[in-house]
Amino acid sequence: MPSTVSVVIPLFNGLPYVQQALDSVLTQTTPVDEIVIVDGGSTDGSLEWLRQLELPNLTREELPAGTTAAQNWTRCTQLATGDYVKLLCQDDFLHPQALEWQIADLDNFPECNMAIAQRDIVNARGETIARARGCQGLKPGPVSGKDAIRISSIKGTNIFGEPVTTLFRRQPMQSALPWLDDKPYVLDIFFDTAVVINSCLVVRKASVGAFRVSSSSWSTHLAKVQRKQFRLWQEHAATVSGPLSMWDQVVASSNLLIQSSLRRIAYAYLNIRKTLDHR
Repeated sequence: MPSTVSVVIPLFNGLPYVQQALDSVLTQTTPVDEIVIVDGGSTDGSLEWLRQLELPNLTREELPAGTTAAQNWTRCTQLATGDYVKLLCQDDFLHPQALEWQIADLDNFPECNMAIAQRDIVNARGETIARARGCQGLKPGPVSGKDAIRISSIKGTNIFGEPVTTLFRRQPMQSALPWLDDKPYVLDIFFDTAVVINSCLVVRKASVGAFRVSSSSWSTHLAKVQRKQFRLWQEHAATVSGPLSMWDQVVASSNLLIQSSLRRIAYAYLNIRKTLDHR
């Protein structure tokens, strides 16, 4: 019997981008068996948009105001019933062959709990800033979860990528619940770690979608917070995949500083572009 797939979209004040996210699901080259959209207390018209949707395979739910992002992500995941689950953030979108490719990857490697791939980076207007980013240090094909965690720690960045890059097997994904709010800028890599620590993942070196960044939500202060929270993940990674050598620890710390500096440069660039666009 063919594998079934659910795409879950946590929704909170998602206008104007959520329609593009949904359209990218509806235009996949392989049919999507279930779409789950959960609203977490929107006030911008997103809830009204959700209520008027008419799709035969849609499961929807409304959560109260004050629901956190992690609580919404957790509820979406709980509602999914497909063999495979893709969590798609409302600002992002999939390329047409994303699910076809990643379903094939998991079908071909049944021992792996999740598939990851690269993604493009786009700005608020949908213009591409960078192409095929992610999966640094990984070769295509199956990779031990512990090896991937160690590589990500040494690289000083999340090589797994945002949820747009990831397709999970439902059972191990749901077993790893809940998503946690205490470190919001690394909630995805903490969750990915729990899913693959005793398993493996399969890597595809191709872009399966786009992750959207906005100058209005990025700042130098945010870069510092991200660095601090990623450092906490590195400490966690050492407890579950084994401590790094002294040299690898030095490299990991240096790479984390480099990645933080690159984010600051990216934030500055986006803010300059925003200023120029408003002239």
